[in-house]
Amino acid sequence: MNNTKKQVNLSLLLSTLFLGYVIVYIDKLSVGISIISISKDIPMTESQKGLILSAFFIGYAIMQVPMSFAINQFGAKKVLIWSVFMIGVFDFIFSFGETVTMLLAIRLLTGMLAHSGYPSASSKEIIDHFPLERRTFAKGILISSSGIAGIVGPILLSPIIDKYNWKFAYMLLTILAILASFIIARSIPTPNKQSNEIVEEDSEKVSLLNIWKNRNIWILFAAAFFVNSLLYGINNWLPSFLTSQRGITLTQSGIVSSCVGVFSLVGAIGGSYVVSKFFSEKDTLVIMIMATIGSSLVFLSYYLHSLVLFILVLGLATLSMTVAFVTLMTIPLKVFTGKHFAPSYSTISTGGILGGATAQIIIGSLVDGSESYLSAFIYFFALGILATLSLTFLKKGAEHY
Repeated sequence: MNNTKKQVNLSLLLSTLFLGYVIVYIDKLSVGISIISISKDIPMTESQKGLILSAFFIGYAIMQVPMSFAINQFGAKKVLIWSVFMIGVFDFIFSFGETVTMLLAIRLLTGMLAHSGYPSASSKEIIDHFPLERRTFAKGILISSSGIAGIVGPILLSPIIDKYNWKFAYMLLTILAILASFIIARSIPTPNKQSNEIVEEDSEKVSLLNIWKNRNIWILFAAAFFVNSLLYGINNWLPSFLTSQRGITLTQSGIVSSCVGVFSLVGAIGGSYVVSKFFSEKDTLVIMIMATIGSSLVFLSYYLHSLVLFILVLGLATLSMTVAFVTLMTIPLKVFTGKHFAPSYSTISTGGILGGATAQIIIGSLVDGSESYLSAFIYFFALGILATLSLTFLKKGAEHY
């Protein structure tokens, strides 16, 4: 097994997983960027926008745990290829959407059959090939793809949507996803039979019920729910907030989103490096502090009408929340191995996905009901506080359960 690890080009492996994640995150952000243009062709309320954004996350959550067993059965590489290829397929179908119901159904299936396998499969590749002390930074590099997507996505899609239309943008995403799936197929190492046999010999039969008996898994599930609710709530509703409340164009809002994405990138890479080097034994404390700071800054940003100050404060908030998220999602990489990893990680990840799903519906309802985004920003602040409070229930030494 050790010999196999030494033969793997870790830089190539991480770069390829990173590329796949950029496609994943751009697709996650795409509807939030394009929904304004879509709603001009297909009239819809703010609540219906929220449902379309949420449908993806609901499908994503439904298939997270089943996909973890697919990883054990078929291997992480096959699931990675399938995930990115199917993103392209569903983006192609989405470009032909004509009704709210059709868009809902397509995004539901995109979450279920395309996105659901990538996080656990990519994380499985990390624990299979990277030593323990390098996993936090490796995971941080992968999550930094959200920052790259946050920069590239709006800059790429917003002008295209403005100049052409949202359907053309999804055709472009189709091509990018399918090309990425072929790169993954060529670049990710295929496990040899010997390493598979060793894994099989060392792995006991996995019981999902036994995994779910661990209280700390559900506490991390809750924390992921609150943190991701905030992150995805901001990402998906920022274009609508800026265009409707601050009176700027979609292209300009794309530039703002990209600037905020730079902070996310710094948080993922720089944060993971600092945490792994100086705070590797204080993961829980880091998450609690960053979640509190991040949610407070998000709330403050609502009252800032200077666009420069808004970008700076919301950027720092996103940086803080990204550090919290990276640190939270690397805890499973340190404590679960073999066939126990994918079901455990996917259970915790499902909490984050459900957070993303419910946030879209709640924010849409809050904005419709109050006719103001202030209620949404109050909700963001509450999410950060709840994330911090949930982690106070972790048993001492949670990093070693």
